Amino acid sequence: MIWIENISFLFAFIVSAGMATIGIMVSYQLYQHFKSTLYSTLLYQQIFLFSFLVYGTWGNMALRTIISDLNLSDIITGKLAFFVPIIGIPFMVVSWFMLLKFALNLNGYNFTKAFVLVYFPLLVVLVFILSFLIYKEIIVIQGNADLFVVRTLLGLNLMVHLFFILPFLKPKRNAPLLKETAFGKKWAFIFLLTVTGYSIAMNFIGAFGFISVCISIVLLFVSGIFIPVIIRMKCLPQEKSNNMDFKAFCSFYEISKREAEIILEICSGKSNKAISEKLFITLQTVKDHNHRIYTKIGVKSRVQLANLVREKTGDIPLL
Repeated sequence: MIWIENISFLFAFIVSAGMATIGIMVSYQLYQHFKSTLYSTLLYQQIFLFSFLVYGTWGNMALRTIISDLNLSDIITGKLAFFVPIIGIPFMVVSWFMLLKFALNLNGYNFTKAFVLVYFPLLVVLVFILSFLIYKEIIVIQGNADLFVVRTLLGLNLMVHLFFILPFLKPKRNAPLLKETAFGKKWAFIFLLTVTGYSIAMNFIGAFGFISVCISIVLLFVSGIFIPVIIRMKCLPQEKSNNMDFKAFCSFYEISKREAEIILEICSGKSNKAISEKLFITLQTVKDHNHRIYTKIGVKSRVQLANLVREKTGDIPLL
């Protein structure tokens, strides 16, 4: 039976390593394609997430195998089981931060500095207090120390993902990135279900021996790539098809008739002053329209706007 166990762990390791590679590579592909802050946030989230998962699962299991031959007391073993994963907590904390930032930006919300100033100190204090209580044996880890650690991290993780859902419940009216990625409320709740699923599985990680351990780890890593893979499937094929005409482009981003006229003039290379003279409107009105166009489409400059129109429609529309 030992060979079956070894093969099972080898299979789980190969799958989890593959999932980590897919998640990071797909996120990088999205970032390279769109060159957007949203996708750089997703890329960093994937890097920090899988850095923690690889260390927290396989690194911890390897270390536990080594110390099992040292005949340590149950108290020391319990403390090691808690403090070894704690070393990797900063990676998970940053991953959670990037996940929340991704959800807020996707739904059109700005990420305030106040949140940053509260988020990191709060989690650091919570981890420090918990570590201190365990070190002083005010909280005594009894029974399965690994299961205690897993359940503690799963509880924090589930709480973060509940906050992740909140921006999807009430996205801002003009959230161009939400339309562009097609990752809306439905997919956010499906993602939450996958998180809930592996959380339940991880709570019984040792109930059926190595089989439940392998299944739980695989579910954990598979859930990790959910967001970038869904966006890749929903978003990039549409981008590469180049079959959207300019009218459909304007409809997709809720561009008004006047804004469409200004986009065409921008794509033709005209300055704001030239546009105001041709359309018989003031220069300030042109600037105001530009601002609304940039907000709706999610770009920051005329060059980005022209490039996006070219990507979506296949060419700069003719006047």
